[in-house]
Amino acid sequence: MLKEPLTMQFPVIPLDRLIGAERAAEFINSLVRDLITQDLLPEPAAYRIVCEGVLDGDPFLLTDPGQAWVPRPGTTGPTPGLLLIVQRDADQLTVEDEHGQRHRIPVCALNSYRLDQWCWARPDTTSRR
Repeated sequence: MLKEPLTMQFPVIPLDRLIGAERAAEFINSLVRDLITQDLLPEPAAYRIVCEGVLDGDPFLLTDPGQAWVPRPGTTGPTPGLLLIVQRDADQLTVEDEHGQRHRIPVCALNSYRLDQWCWARPDTTSRR
C-alpha cells in the first residue's frame, strides 16, 4: 500500500510565504548540509529527503523556535489549538500552549499539527548588497 503524502491530505503553507524566499532557501540548505555531514548522504539524496519533508510539513525537519503550529484540519481529540515552539533539544520540544502553559513534548507529537506562523529568530546570514 502506498503512503499518501501529507500534502495530498492537508494543505501546507509554503516556507517562502512564512519566512521569505531567502530565509527559506537558507533553512533548506542548512538541513541539506546537516544530512550530508551527519548522515553521510550524497547531496542529491539529501536534497530529495529535505524537499519531500518540507513539502509534507514534516515536523522533525521543520520544527524550530519561534514557530506556531496549529492542529491539522480534521484533528479530533483533546489537542491544544495552538503550540508555540520555545526550544528544541534533538527530538524534544518545549512548547507554550494557547493558555501560556509550558510543556515538554516529543517532536512526533506535532504530526497532527501544521506549521502556521514563523517568527524568524535565527541570525540573518543573507548578505545585502
